[in-house]
Amino acid sequence: MPYEPDIDVRRNLLELDPGCFDDAEYDDYVAMLARRLAAKPLRKFNATDLYAAIRHNVGLQWLIPLAIARLEEEPFAAAGEHPGDLLTAVLESDTRFWLDRHDLWLVMVEILGQALTQATDAAEAAWRAEHPDDTDETGEMWMPGYLGDDFMGALLHFRGIYTE
Repeated sequence: MPYEPDIDVRRNLLELDPGCFDDAEYDDYVAMLARRLAAKPLRKFNATDLYAAIRHNVGLQWLIPLAIARLEEEPFAAAGEHPGDLLTAVLESDTRFWLDRHDLWLVMVEILGQALTQATDAAEAAWRAEHPDDTDETGEMWMPGYLGDDFMGALLHFRGIYTE
């Protein structure tokens, strides 16, 4: 069953959490982000908006559920520079959020399992395409190149939050 966030998406971050940008370390980018996203209704947030705010741990209680709903549809959605960067940002987000929201952590574990299966299947298909005559499956078939070190670091961070 798809995850449905219990959030009034007609409201914006300033209405839901007036101090959501207070803890963010301000630089020019975060100040610009605050001006651009703070008054935008959540229903108008695209993957890029979610990625930008979540990377800075802004409004996680409102934005992570929206990101989860999106990631269920497309785990490797490109929101910034490459496929899977929204997933990476969610996995890297503040540990305190996940400790308070074990229910969402469990949903993300399921999404992550689906994502890893997709990545492994894609890597195996690519390996087989490059080695059509090799029936011995001994090649490097772990993940496609676009997941890289950022994803692996995020995966280790997320995995370490709970020991289940």
